[in-house]
Amino acid sequence: MESSIGEQVKPKLLLFDVYETLLDMELLERKANAMLNSKRGYLYWFELFMQYCFVDNSLDEHHSFASIATATLEMAGRNLGVHITPDHGDELVELLNHLALKEGITEALSDLYDQDYRIAALTNASQEIIERRMENTGLISYFEEVISAEQVKKYKPAKEVYLWATEKLSLKPEDILFVSSHSWDIAGAANAGMQTVFLEHDKEIFYSLFPKPHFRIKNVEQLVQEMKMMYP
Repeated sequence: MESSIGEQVKPKLLLFDVYETLLDMELLERKANAMLNSKRGYLYWFELFMQYCFVDNSLDEHHSFASIATATLEMAGRNLGVHITPDHGDELVELLNHLALKEGITEALSDLYDQDYRIAALTNASQEIIERRMENTGLISYFEEVISAEQVKKYKPAKEVYLWATEKLSLKPEDILFVSSHSWDIAGAANAGMQTVFLEHDKEIFYSLFPKPHFRIKNVEQLVQEMKMMYP
């Protein structure tokens, strides 16, 4: 495992991305693949989805997370020869309210909470979606803040999102340890001055031109153990 967190100041708060980091995307992947009639349909759609969120940032425009999801699903369908309607997009977005927790998440967050770490979440999904999912999973009790980028009308990895989150949490960027399964998200947090942890998964290879995360983990339980060793 690659690690340099011991050289950093002890974080005062752990800030988590949500989708693919805390919540399992398998249900969404299966549904998108079925809709697009392709084993790689989800990956193709998700790349378009993120691409056009980032385009919004560049053009200083802001379309809702759900509307971008639907528009890019229709684009993916046309390119793959499948007819996609707005109802399909609504159905896919609705699944964001029903994704399962990744294994061990509740126990890991409980352990971090018992170690007196402040915990928060930062996502590109809408405030309504993320609050509902956190409440339904029971995770909401561990988080002092669940923050949506829609409040600043930008999407991660725009620097403004992370800096706004630090202000809302009343901390300096370097006091925050940001955890995500997306390398572009890690790069955005690092660009804002946060400490970073990349949670590895089999759908994404860390982009080699980004700044290296302070360390890499296979699961959140490993993060708990690292924090105990570095800061007993």
